[in-house]
Amino acid sequence: MSARISRSWLALATRNSPVPFLYQTRTLNGASLSSWRYTQHYSTSNDAANEAEEPQDVKPQEPRKSYIRKRAAAVSPQQTTTRSAAAQKPLTMTSNEKQIFGNLLEQLGTERRGQTQPDSSTPGAKPALRDEEMDEMSQISAIFDSVLQDMREKRQRAEARSVERQVEAASMQASTEIEEKLQTGEYTDDEMAEMVSSKEISIDRAIEAVITRESVKIEAALWEAIDEGKGDTGIWAVCKDRIFNILRHLDDEKKGLLGVKGEVAGDESNKTVLAVPPCVPVEPVVTELYPKMLLVAFKMLNLHHPDSQLIGQFRATIKSMGRASAVLGGSTGLYNEFIYFYWRGCHDLPGVVSLLRDMEVTGVEPNRRTCSLLGSIKNQRDHDLRSHWRKARVEGQRSTREPWWDLAPNRKAVRELFGPDGWMEKLEQRVREIAKAQAY
Repeated sequence: MSARISRSWLALATRNSPVPFLYQTRTLNGASLSSWRYTQHYSTSNDAANEAEEPQDVKPQEPRKSYIRKRAAAVSPQQTTTRSAAAQKPLTMTSNEKQIFGNLLEQLGTERRGQTQPDSSTPGAKPALRDEEMDEMSQISAIFDSVLQDMREKRQRAEARSVERQVEAASMQASTEIEEKLQTGEYTDDEMAEMVSSKEISIDRAIEAVITRESVKIEAALWEAIDEGKGDTGIWAVCKDRIFNILRHLDDEKKGLLGVKGEVAGDESNKTVLAVPPCVPVEPVVTELYPKMLLVAFKMLNLHHPDSQLIGQFRATIKSMGRASAVLGGSTGLYNEFIYFYWRGCHDLPGVVSLLRDMEVTGVEPNRRTCSLLGSIKNQRDHDLRSHWRKARVEGQRSTREPWWDLAPNRKAVRELFGPDGWMEKLEQRVREIAKAQAY
């Protein structure tokens, strides 16, 4: 009976004992365990007797704290502070979480904003949330609001970009249509004036468009004369009517004789020369169109009728129309064609020298082809002289016939072309200077 009571008291003491868990295990040896059981039993019995003797109104004495419980009590405030700090730490969300919460709140945002906190005075109301929970809820709500705001801004930016792309596409389409009209020449003077006034095109682009349209008309007239078999006279007639008379527009503009469509007022024969809209200045059109059409006409005449006598009159006709015609009509391409014709077609070396002098007077700059033409003349001269002296050696005596190159006019022209400070040296130096200036 006493053994049963002792075991009961031991079990009760074991459950209520402040001794650490480690001391209640089987790791203790038998002697220590027996000693501990006796001490525990004795102390429990004395405590029970003392409780019985003390009056009922006396407050029971608090159990003695062990070392581990004291350490736990000392550490617990720090843990509580750590947990409070962790609770106050702001929450963060990844981009995927923001997207998910944003999609949810996009659907439930209206309902969430319409909800109100239940009144604690009403029966059955839930107790008020703690301050920490309220902070967490406010942080989550702020995150949701920021996500919704980001989504609204992204949507607005996407809509703005879509509108900008539509405007750009419409503008590009309008620019394409305008460019097609300018290239084909299918525009009226009123349309040109409207495009220039609205700044859809610049004045330089309008001048270029007029030059393109008028050059197409003149080339079509030249090809028509060739296709109809009118010969070199047909081409020459087009040159006289449509090209050489272009310069008249400069004088007529100064005198105020141009009509509303750029045609010469009161002159039926000149209504097919040029059609320049009133909003486009005439002078830059004539300045660029005149040398361009002269070159085209001379190439056609030289290509389709190389034996025509009218080719030699081309240069003389240009000079006979005055200094303005000689200055404006001269171009590097046209003078190169003249040099080629005078050398290959006429073998006229003095004529080549005369052309180079005209280039210098009128300010026409040479190019690589000009130097190449002079180089071909020099190579031909060297080849002819070698062939002549080789033939004389084969025959065993000096040929009594003087070479063509040793004729008096040709010797003088050769010295001017290839001698010291000759035209070839000056032109090559000028071409190098132009290339160097363009490089910078």
